[in-house]
Amino acid sequence: MNDFIKFCIVWMLMMIAIEGKTSFIKDLKTDIPFPPVNTESISGIPDGHLRPLGWQRKPEGKVREEKEKIGAQTFHLRYAKTIRPVVMRGVLKTEPVLEKWEQDSYLKDKFGQVNITITVKKEFYNQGPQHNKRRMLLRKFLLDYKYENWYLSSTVHDDLMPELPLPEILSCGSYKQRLTEAEMWMSSGGTASLLHSHGDHNLHCVIDGRKDFILIDPQYKENFKFQETYENSGSGHSAMDMDMINMFKFSKIAQTPWYWSTLWQGDCIYVPAGYLHQVRSFGRGISYTVQFAPVKDFDSTDCKKESKSKRRKKDKKVEEKDEKEKIETEKITLADVDFIWAFSNGERHLKEKKLVPSTLRRILLILMRDGDQLHKTVFKHFYEDALAGDNQKLSADEVFNILTPNDARSYLSRDEIKVLNESRLQQVCTIFNKKQETLHDEL
Repeated sequence: MNDFIKFCIVWMLMMIAIEGKTSFIKDLKTDIPFPPVNTESISGIPDGHLRPLGWQRKPEGKVREEKEKIGAQTFHLRYAKTIRPVVMRGVLKTEPVLEKWEQDSYLKDKFGQVNITITVKKEFYNQGPQHNKRRMLLRKFLLDYKYENWYLSSTVHDDLMPELPLPEILSCGSYKQRLTEAEMWMSSGGTASLLHSHGDHNLHCVIDGRKDFILIDPQYKENFKFQETYENSGSGHSAMDMDMINMFKFSKIAQTPWYWSTLWQGDCIYVPAGYLHQVRSFGRGISYTVQFAPVKDFDSTDCKKESKSKRRKKDKKVEEKDEKEKIETEKITLADVDFIWAFSNGERHLKEKKLVPSTLRRILLILMRDGDQLHKTVFKHFYEDALAGDNQKLSADEVFNILTPNDARSYLSRDEIKVLNESRLQQVCTIFNKKQETLHDEL
């Protein structure tokens, strides 16, 4: 009998590990202290040893905050151009999506049939957690995510985009023309990311719940054994366990300055390209990010002129007029702008159904970000993402060579891309379009 009971216990534990189930509703509390309050040091033990990131030393302070709305040009000059993070408080506080998406029932009724890809976190004894992808209907996810070790982390589905506002700082100028991807995050809390960075600028906005951010200047990435995603990617991560840092092994973390911020419903944070950051969530949480490529020069010709008088108190009549104009102005959503990547029917794919030379040229220039060269490694990553699953495709090297003046070249300059022969661009478009035509036929 004892052997049978032991067998049952082992079998149950295996099922929990395989399915990621907790069998009871998870802790949805959001009143967790942050930044951490360091306890007294123990002789011979470094501060923060085997504790989460942030316990090793006190933060330098909070990330700078803007409590009033700023325009695209001000944002570029103050923050994007100077590679400086910023929190924008309450920029989405009047958006209908905040109230609508507070209830799972609304999402289930309106978007329950949407096919999504989720991540299942599995814990194994004496091993690190494993994260596996699974496709399911949003309705199924909403039914079980408060009980399971599940979280949604993927490109925003096309059907959801009309309800998500494009933040004002991206609604005009160069950045509106350089949007790469929008991602959605949803969980029942208790999640913590790796310490990582993105190759593009990142604007992270909270719809519901709480998000804690730790930000670290990229000059300190070697202190965390940072690994680049691929050569010239501009992105990467640390494979270290950020919940249990070995300070005997990674002592330089104690000398690494960091900044912090806690975001609530309606807040957004700008994380510059290349900036190291970790994100933790508590309680039921929904947020989305908008990624946009850095620029060499910001063009604001289509932006409204920003007036310094905005910060002064206006008389009642002018204020009422401004409010009326604001209501009458049609707001821009994620569905109204062009991204490189889209998501539908459980698949991430190029948003353009059929590439033409002018669109491909624009994408190539965006892939360069603010550099002077488009490296073959960057094109290869983009090409293989776009044609994922196509076992008959040409190699990335072959396709890149169509665009270059000779096969020995491993890059294209900005000027070369601007004057690329349309016939060469069309050859490459045709290669991409074969996959796109198949995908859209299936959809």
